[in-house]
Amino acid sequence: MTSRFVRALMFFASVSPAFQAYAMNIDDPFGKVESVAIGKDIAWDIDKDAGEASKTAEHKGTYYHLQFDNRQIIVQMTSDAAGNQPKSFTQLEVKSLTIDGEQSPLFMWCLNNQARHSRFLQQGLTVKKDICSVDGGAGKFVMKLNKATLESLLDSKRMAIELKPYRTPLELKYDMSDFKDMNIALNARPAPAAAPAPVAMNPKPAKKCWAGPPAQYKSIKPVEYDCDDAAAKKDAEAWVSKLVVKEQEKEKKLAAERERQRKLAEEKKKKELEAQLALEKQRAAEAAAIAASQAKQAEITSEITEKMVGVCSKFWDKGEHRCYCQKYISYAPADIQANSSCE
Repeated sequence: MTSRFVRALMFFASVSPAFQAYAMNIDDPFGKVESVAIGKDIAWDIDKDAGEASKTAEHKGTYYHLQFDNRQIIVQMTSDAAGNQPKSFTQLEVKSLTIDGEQSPLFMWCLNNQARHSRFLQQGLTVKKDICSVDGGAGKFVMKLNKATLESLLDSKRMAIELKPYRTPLELKYDMSDFKDMNIALNARPAPAAAPAPVAMNPKPAKKCWAGPPAQYKSIKPVEYDCDDAAAKKDAEAWVSKLVVKEQEKEKKLAAERERQRKLAEEKKKKELEAQLALEKQRAAEAAAIAASQAKQAEITSEITEKMVGVCSKFWDKGEHRCYCQKYISYAPADIQANSSCE
């Protein structure tokens, strides 16, 4: 019976996407995803000689390096800020890559052209033409860029990459509004020597503003924008609002779970009380039954004694004694003595 059930369960798992989604989240009932917002306050480090740029953010002791070299983007996880000590993972997954909230077509192509399954990019599985690759041993994810994807990155404001290096998925949310400037600086050719331009006296720097979340959401980092750029302000506020909504959803799920646990505890306490009351009622009924039985036995004993004393009195009145009356000798006249031979 057990083997038949296991075979049926495995078949259902193989044909049902809903079951697969459920199975993937059994160990994670709230579907929790950690988020790390990485804004323009973290500058790109441009190495023109190597032809690449990178920006690095730290989260819980792990450094996340986003690298770009005109041909590909790389996410590298290390134990140090310099990127010399790669993290190693036994099972690294890349679940999504979105640009301005839309799933990257190139990333979707990688999923659809990965061996064995297309749910997420998985360490150890190959992708056609190696367009995407996941190297858990080196803590690295690589996606080679085509022209369309590079152009979308140059015009983008946000990029999010969801990884699963640990038990809980982690979403790296990048402010990409400085990506185009970085690309220009990375690929700029040295300008020919020319007469020095006149130096502007006391140039007025652009004023920076920040879109921040309500005070209770301390884990959400404010997003920087130019105060005079209305579109940038709107975009930054929308980004923060999206993060706040996600936090609120997580809070609702946690509150619902706490309420469920509270009701379970109440129900358990109620059942325990009912069981205790039932036991006390059973014990009271048993005690009443024993008392009734004892009273009945006493009544029967009294009736027997009364009858036997009546029978024995006939002999006692004649000055005689019978052994079967020995038990009732206390009811006999004073001149009738117990007979030791009746013992």
